[in-house]
Amino acid sequence: MQEWFRANFKANFSGEVLFDEPLLRHTYYRIGGPAAVLATPKSLRDVAWLRAAITATSSPVFVLGAGSNVLVSDAGFSGLVIRSTKMNTELTERNSRSVRAGAGLSISALLRRAMHEGWSGFEFLCGIPGTVGGAIAMNAGTQLGEVKDHVLRVETVPLLEASKPGGTPIAFEGADLRFEYRRNLFLPAGQMIWAAEWRITPKAPGEVKLAVESALARRKTTQPLEFPSCGSVFKNPGAGTSAWQVINQLGLRGHRVGNAQFSVKHSNFIVNLGGATAADVKALISLAQSRAKAELGIALECEVHCIGD
Repeated sequence: MQEWFRANFKANFSGEVLFDEPLLRHTYYRIGGPAAVLATPKSLRDVAWLRAAITATSSPVFVLGAGSNVLVSDAGFSGLVIRSTKMNTELTERNSRSVRAGAGLSISALLRRAMHEGWSGFEFLCGIPGTVGGAIAMNAGTQLGEVKDHVLRVETVPLLEASKPGGTPIAFEGADLRFEYRRNLFLPAGQMIWAAEWRITPKAPGEVKLAVESALARRKTTQPLEFPSCGSVFKNPGAGTSAWQVINQLGLRGHRVGNAQFSVKHSNFIVNLGGATAADVKALISLAQSRAKAELGIALECEVHCIGD
């Protein structure tokens, strides 16, 4: 696979291609072995070329945004990782009630623009790292709401030829935008998110700025931002119970395996104290899941996506 990419990408691909690139450099956890090929497309033409490359090499593929909700194995990923952060970073106001944002746009950039323009409606994203595309894929949310409450239209492009021959984009809106807690139910296999249209409410920029800054200040006091992490590790199990409460009830707050630890500040975060491995993090996840099931009858489901060999 690497040989094919080395021989073909320079004349056909405007983005960046790296070989045997450590993925710890591209994830919030700062954990993970190398990707055989890491490609960062910049255009739809680049995406079309990658689609042909996947067909030609039969490469396993993983789409990586900012790497905020991913745990890469210590052995890495022996296929193609597509990093979407440079692919489409557009942000335009469609009308007074909606804006269009590219999938590669960072949440932080979206919030900065919202404060400047007076676009209310994105406050629920405060404290969520990553990109627009990643937020949509997992129906990201906070106590202020979820993606499903605010997105109007999502456009996707095919990565696998079988998913949409010819590479024509697909649009989802209305009843086709189906979500459940921390998951989308509409994105077809072999498709990646390209852009989305969002509902906004015009307000004074100062009012939006105050709301965003207040939400971010709360995040700083309640989350362990001083250490690398992937954010919340487990989905809330329901019935009015939060995942962090389950971790606390098990006495695992502050528990450590190697250099990974259930955070003392927020126990649904597993933090990298420095040099933690994916095996360390997975050991903590397995410990919490097995004990929660055995002692409390609660099934803890991961929010973090584990990838790799």
